[in-house]
Amino acid sequence: MRLPARVTTPRLRVWVCAGLVVLVPWVGGSVAQAQTFRLSCEVQGTIPVLEDRKLKPATVVVEMQSIGKNIFLKLSGSRYYEMKVSSLTTEAFTGTNLTTAGAIGARARHNDTGRVTEIRIERDTILLSGYNDIDFRGKVVRMNLEGPCAMR
Repeated sequence: MRLPARVTTPRLRVWVCAGLVVLVPWVGGSVAQAQTFRLSCEVQGTIPVLEDRKLKPATVVVEMQSIGKNIFLKLSGSRYYEMKVSSLTTEAFTGTNLTTAGAIGARARHNDTGRVTEIRIERDTILLSGYNDIDFRGKVVRMNLEGPCAMR
């Protein structure tokens, strides 16, 4: 089957290409993108149930993103300080946005295991605080962490 001559003219091809050039960025522009903010923090972890045992202090990088009403926080550092938390609720996690006028934060609870992770950053002092349920010497214990941060 052959298309009529008027459909395959060069002029029509130019208009189709021009339409694609205009529409593709417009459609792609509707994809949610968030800027990532990074902080460098000096944190100290403690385990209250083990007589406030102190973990080795470490420098961690906090990455923060906000998409709509959801907040996403990720700590990158040494073994016990690695954690991710978001306010998004999925089949695996139940998230809560803890952001207020004085702090940015989120809490996530793992639906299968019941483990909880919470991260907060005070706006005025840029102080990181939170907790994470971790495996420590074969037991699940809650580790608290706290430390000052600076913009990266």
